[in-house]
Amino acid sequence: MNHYTVTSLRFAALLASVALGLAVAPTRGADKQLPTDAFPLFESYIKISGRAPSVSGQDSSFARRLQLPANGTYGIEAMHFAKDTSKDTSVTFDGRALAGSEDYLGAFKATKNEVGTVEVGYKRFRTFYDDIGGFFPLNNRWVQMTNPELHTDRAKFWVEAKIEQPNAPKFELRYTNEQRTGRKDSTIWGDTDFTGIPAYYGVGASALNPPYSTARKTIPAYINLNERQENWLGSAKHTVGNTELDFEIVHNSTKSSDRRIVNRYPGELQLFPRQSAATNPPQIYPPETIANQVTGYDQQNIDSKTTGYTGKFETKVSGKLAVYGGVLYSKGSADIGGDRQMTQYMPTAVGLVTAIGGFVGAGGRPPYSYTTTAGETHEKVFSYNLGLKFQPQSDLLTTLAVKYEKTDVDGFNSVTYISNSINQTTGVVTPVIVAAPNLADRTEKSWIPEATFRYTGIKGLSLYGNVDYRHSPGTQYGNSTGVTTGGGAAAAVISDDNVKLNHGHYKFGANWTVNGMLTLRGEIFYKDHTNGFYDRATPGAGYVLGYQFLGEKLTAIVKPNSSLSFTTRLIRQTGKMDTSVDSGISFQSNDTKNYNIGETVDWSPSAQVFVQANVNVVFNTIKTAYGVAGGLGDDVLRNADNNYINGSLITGFVVDKKTDASVQYTYYRADNYKVPSPAAVFYGAGVKEYTVTVGLKHKFTDRIMGNAKLGYIDSKNDTTGGNTNFKGPLAYFSLEYAL
Repeated sequence: MNHYTVTSLRFAALLASVALGLAVAPTRGADKQLPTDAFPLFESYIKISGRAPSVSGQDSSFARRLQLPANGTYGIEAMHFAKDTSKDTSVTFDGRALAGSEDYLGAFKATKNEVGTVEVGYKRFRTFYDDIGGFFPLNNRWVQMTNPELHTDRAKFWVEAKIEQPNAPKFELRYTNEQRTGRKDSTIWGDTDFTGIPAYYGVGASALNPPYSTARKTIPAYINLNERQENWLGSAKHTVGNTELDFEIVHNSTKSSDRRIVNRYPGELQLFPRQSAATNPPQIYPPETIANQVTGYDQQNIDSKTTGYTGKFETKVSGKLAVYGGVLYSKGSADIGGDRQMTQYMPTAVGLVTAIGGFVGAGGRPPYSYTTTAGETHEKVFSYNLGLKFQPQSDLLTTLAVKYEKTDVDGFNSVTYISNSINQTTGVVTPVIVAAPNLADRTEKSWIPEATFRYTGIKGLSLYGNVDYRHSPGTQYGNSTGVTTGGGAAAAVISDDNVKLNHGHYKFGANWTVNGMLTLRGEIFYKDHTNGFYDRATPGAGYVLGYQFLGEKLTAIVKPNSSLSFTTRLIRQTGKMDTSVDSGISFQSNDTKNYNIGETVDWSPSAQVFVQANVNVVFNTIKTAYGVAGGLGDDVLRNADNNYINGSLITGFVVDKKTDASVQYTYYRADNYKVPSPAAVFYGAGVKEYTVTVGLKHKFTDRIMGNAKLGYIDSKNDTTGGNTNFKGPLAYFSLEYAL
């Protein structure tokens, strides 16, 4: 890290030298007229910048939090060139090239008035992640990968042509090619018994064992990404009389082969033979002997193609009434495949034996390993909508529309499960291969009515609202085969359900300008979703999941005078979830409450000074089975509290005619990290973070402007036991030069 810091500071010094050189260099093109105000907006310019952090602590957490590598970034932050090549033709170019963050852009656009445009471009940027796992407080166990800083590169190439001639159809052709490669962290963590929770063996050990598992999912995992998506679009728009017509064809081609790296129970291997159950007094199992390590990967392959055709129209029947509608047909298919290879480590009388999908005896469960030899999915979507826009008077607009959509999806695959029976006495491995065909079919027909209104007939008051409801009956069939605990083929699992989905969204609001000093805004919303699956073969059997949300958004803007304003916000949302399963058993869970209170103060005591202060306070909780499950369930589960407060204060002021200065402070705190029990599965976060930044902006000449900032960040994370803490200064410098 010291090497990176020195390197970053050297680049910062280099940029400063370049800035000084440009500042004193003679300006070319002096005959070109430039603005003479303190901070002009250049029509064509190049901006060179650098960021140089000097961080102590966890570099990967810094990179993820600020989306900036710990060794900094530098290069061309922005370049814009615009030129009129003739009285009716212009060209522009936009560019960017920042090393370190690997952020690049090159885009060229040519425009000819009353003819159209042509544009071609490429951009690429990097997103940073940290491959860290969980922290278990009982024994302060912390797990991360050897090289925890991960990143994903996203790239996009595009070319586009538009023909836009007066009184003629408008055409657009566009092609995009997007790619995502690299590594990112996975939220599917592996297991470990290194948690400090003891496990016993011997006489009476069952009574001495903890009543909950010693294992916790804290082992980090990551995904290797390899994705590409291509899109072709062609569209035509034209107006015939009072009717606007729009036709579009879209084709999508997607290929992906993402691979998740899996590691379970690292560093663990059971003893062979196991200790005697007659041991007295009972002994503690060392954590490295409780389970057997499993390593491997799970790769999913997709090669899909989808083509969609859309036609839309809108006809003005009169000055008060318009009719609109459209038709869509989409057809797609995909080749799907999988490759999951999980190696089991197993102790035997002859030593350690490893095997993909390894297991022992009829009661052993192999870690699922398989390959997909063939697999396809097919999808067809047909929909149309018809609506009315009615405006009986200038201050009232209403719309009423209905949409019908039919979706058919089917698929199949042939899976070969790879299991290996391990004889612990001889160490002999016997393959157990299971061929498992699977298929699925789903049909859904949806009716979606929607209505909206907006009324502005009362002075200073605007009322609005919209209602939409989705009713989607259908059928769902599935037939799948798995593997038993003994490695053989399990009986096929068949599901054949009637499906009923009902989703309603309702929203009403108002904006009221009471007077020049007070503006009020309010909105109330309600969402009601029910997803029902009813077994067609067994009356009364099924699964119904329902969830509802009710909330309000309230805002008040107070302006005592032209230089001072207060904006107060309140967002409240409550929700609940209810579930019904076979035989009519019902229960309620995942009740949520969220209150977001915010305040913004803007103050400009003079033309040379401005101040803005922001604060947000959030109270949020998601209910688990805590308090309802009772006994051990209450020991292990806790509600998820995610309360936090954040705020900022920024002030800017004029130093002189060529220099502005700014000071900024930010603060964030989440204090939910409490561990009431060694067994608890904990969801809340405990974080404290603040930043301080001082900046200067200076005009060297009418062609050159500079910007420098020096900041400091301090981030502490109790959720990870302080292992992801970081702090340190961050320097930024940029130089903008008019071309």
